[in-house]
Amino acid sequence: MDTPEHALFKKIRLQPGKKINTLFMGEYHSAFRGHGLSFDSVREYQYGDDVRSIDWNVSARMHNLFVKQYIEERELSVVLMIDMSGSTEFGGGRRKRDLILETAALFLNLVQVNNDRVSVCLFTDRVERYIRPRKGRKFVLKVLDEILKCEPGSRKTDISGAIDFIRRVLKKRSIVFIISDFLDTGGFLLKMKLLARKHDVIPVQVSDPLEKEAQFFGLTEFLDL
Repeated sequence: MDTPEHALFKKIRLQPGKKINTLFMGEYHSAFRGHGLSFDSVREYQYGDDVRSIDWNVSARMHNLFVKQYIEERELSVVLMIDMSGSTEFGGGRRKRDLILETAALFLNLVQVNNDRVSVCLFTDRVERYIRPRKGRKFVLKVLDEILKCEPGSRKTDISGAIDFIRRVLKKRSIVFIISDFLDTGGFLLKMKLLARKHDVIPVQVSDPLEKEAQFFGLTEFLDL
């Protein structure tokens, strides 16, 4: 019998033709573009090589011209920041929380396919759980299990605080996906810009149609989530 995380993972993997998969696959891969090149090795200069790539230090030692070779900087860490606050439990049909979890599972699937390192930060108005970066299918399933089992200790939201935490723990350039409904009046945009100075930040907003198109007739009672 499948565990909940296996069932959710299968659901994501068995729907490759869905528009949402195509959209996120493009978003995910586009996040890795434009990260420049990292030094790999040197080789002897050949006619037509760009003179700007000459390694003058090596050339002086070897008494011959050598040029630097570069490879595309590809192995970056992925960070999933997942909003677990009370507002994500709202939904006219399905809860926003369910959509957030499916979105996270989709990204985890892409992480596994690309063999990337991933860390996860589950947050409300505090960091509920932080899982340090690793890679591999077993680890991804473990992460998904942790997400599904998470029972937040708070219902409030503080995206700024979660961003501050991520800025402290990330030591190398990473791609940060923030999955949230972004119903937070705490002025998180400035913190997001600060995070984006060193890392690539991609916000993924989950919403419910009732939040924009709700129609109420007569007396209506509202409950705070």
